Amino acid sequence: MSPAPPPTWSLRLHLALFIGALTLLGLALLLPHPAVEVAEDEQRRLAPAPELSWSTLESSAFAEAIEAYLADHFPARANFMAAHFWLKERRGRRDPRIALYEPSSSVDDDLPPIEAWAPSAELHDELDELDHLDPIIDLDATEGIDDPDDPDAPLDPTSAHKEGGILIVDGRALQLFTGGPRGARAYASILNDYEAALRDRVRVYSIIVPTAQTFYLPQKYAHFSRPEPPNIRATYDLMAPGVLTIDAHAALKPHAREYIYFRTDHHWTALGAYYAYIAFCQAAGLEPIALDAMERRRKDNFRGSLYRLTRDSALGAAPDHVDYWLPPVDVRVTRYTPDMQRVAIQGPLIRERGAGYGVFLGGDFPLIIAKTDVNPGRRALLIKNSYGNPFAVYLAAHFERLLIVDYRYFNGSVLDLIRDHEVTDLIVLNGAITANARFHAARIGWVMDAGKRSRRARRRAAPAP
Repeated sequence: MSPAPPPTWSLRLHLALFIGALTLLGLALLLPHPAVEVAEDEQRRLAPAPELSWSTLESSAFAEAIEAYLADHFPARANFMAAHFWLKERRGRRDPRIALYEPSSSVDDDLPPIEAWAPSAELHDELDELDHLDPIIDLDATEGIDDPDDPDAPLDPTSAHKEGGILIVDGRALQLFTGGPRGARAYASILNDYEAALRDRVRVYSIIVPTAQTFYLPQKYAHFSRPEPPNIRATYDLMAPGVLTIDAHAALKPHAREYIYFRTDHHWTALGAYYAYIAFCQAAGLEPIALDAMERRRKDNFRGSLYRLTRDSALGAAPDHVDYWLPPVDVRVTRYTPDMQRVAIQGPLIRERGAGYGVFLGGDFPLIIAKTDVNPGRRALLIKNSYGNPFAVYLAAHFERLLIVDYRYFNGSVLDLIRDHEVTDLIVLNGAITANARFHAARIGWVMDAGKRSRRARRRAAPAP
């Protein structure tokens, strides 16, 4: 016998409850609520209410903006998210001291799409050029960075940043490194292009910074990752003799017991950046400023990017703090916004009202130009992503002009900047993970001359009329 259908009153009750819940949620969205512009836990700006216009309706932009606004302003959103992560963390049984996460997003997901950076065809040409690089390189240079299970199989470098997991051990989050020979070859090739274009005119420096896993990954979990120092050495070995390479690993290693990396964030601290800055000064013939000659300040209760991705309770219970030092130099700063409108801000490169890591440079801008009265005639340009922000603060004390380019946002030509501002020193700084990521290498190559090389390559490849 087939089971009897539920009584009519039960169906009507369930339908009424469902419709009632939707109605209450809809009404809650319409009720006045505090104007929250920034999600503190996520360290990001919430989507604003969209403006209705014919053009946004026609392009479907209004519907997309409404969807983003509702997702960000859902009633009791923070409580629902906290409950979600609480339940997710407690599924099954695990050692509370260790957790391995494969997040669906990455620390770079808040960046604009490719189209906002450069014409996609030109950027894809740059990627294609990297794909055609000879993957067979000196085995001595790549010792220790091949796949431990298959030494002859190079890794796809795109997995280094987008697919790599996050390991949490004893309250510290560690990004897991998966770079290999292809990443080393691609990144070195880009730096060699800069050196060839600037030879005998501009000193070129490369700084590749290891992540926290190099110093804090327990040996028993080493099989989750690949070692970074051999990869960095291999990348340096493949660079032209004219590229001055800075051994950030050697500079940081003696200080591993100090607070040189955050526990909840993927960046190094200002103290870690300081030790690499000392190594750079030694190579550049500069006298570093002593820590005790700078004023030290602090921001507490910083929960960084790796906490926001995992919402791990061990990270949330023990937030980081952000120390920063103010170099004793008068700096006049001009920042350029993504649409390249000039915003002149007088003062140091530290924005003390910034949240957490955002105190350094005030966050990420396509271009920052800092002018001082020190070291006349010596001018530097730093190409970096957010890893370079605290490092840049120290550089301002040594050059009469410091240009800071964030290659992820900048749409101009670095070579034009070097010519127009008479730059004497070019510094390219990157973390080990993004230095092995194909897309990041392509962007650094693209901003060298705003994609002109890619356009020339397309013209060469085009069939004759």
